[in-house]
Amino acid sequence: MNAQSGGRSDYWSLEDSVYFYQKTLVIDKELGLTGLVSHETHRNRSLYSPYAAKYILPRVPELRVTADISHWVVVCERLLDLGEEDKEILDLLIPRVTHIHARIGTTQSSQCPEPENDIFTDEREFFERFWLRVVQAMSQDSDVITFVPEYGPYPYHPYGSVRSHGEVADSEGQRLQELFENSFQG
Repeated sequence: MNAQSGGRSDYWSLEDSVYFYQKTLVIDKELGLTGLVSHETHRNRSLYSPYAAKYILPRVPELRVTADISHWVVVCERLLDLGEEDKEILDLLIPRVTHIHARIGTTQSSQCPEPENDIFTDEREFFERFWLRVVQAMSQDSDVITFVPEYGPYPYHPYGSVRSHGEVADSEGQRLQELFENSFQG
C-alpha cells in the first residue's frame, strides 16, 4: 500500500519527520497493517531528499519505502551516482523498498518524455542500475516484486510530446518487465 504521507511536510524538522514516521508504524500495527504500508520518496514530503532519508531511515528502521527517486534526482539536480555518499544513501534505501515507481527522470524534470531516446541514455542507465539492485534485494525476501511505470499527464508529461503519457507508461512497463525478468536468468 503506497502512502504519500506527510503532505507538504518537506519543511518539517528532521526530528518531526522521525516522530511522524514512528507514529505511523504504531497506527499500522493497530490496524493490522504492519509491513504493508510503504511511504513514497516524493517531493513535498518528508522523504523528498536523499539527505533527509539518510537521517530518517536509521532512526525508523522498520519504515518501508516506495522508491520514486526521480524526485530525488530533481531535488539534487544530478544523477545520484557521483560519489561514496550517493552510494551509501542508496544502500540505506534499497533494503527498505517494497514497491518501485519506475519513472525515468532528469535533473530538471521528474519525468522524461521519451525514456528510450538516446538523449536520455545516462538517465536510463542510472535508473535501470538502481531498479535492478532493488529488484535483486526484493527477491531475497519475497516472490512478489511490484513496480508501476508511473508516467503521469501534464505537467509531469511535457506538453506537445510525440507520445502520450499512457503510451510511454505502457511501453516502459513492457520494457521493464522484460528487464527485471531477464535479470534473474543471467
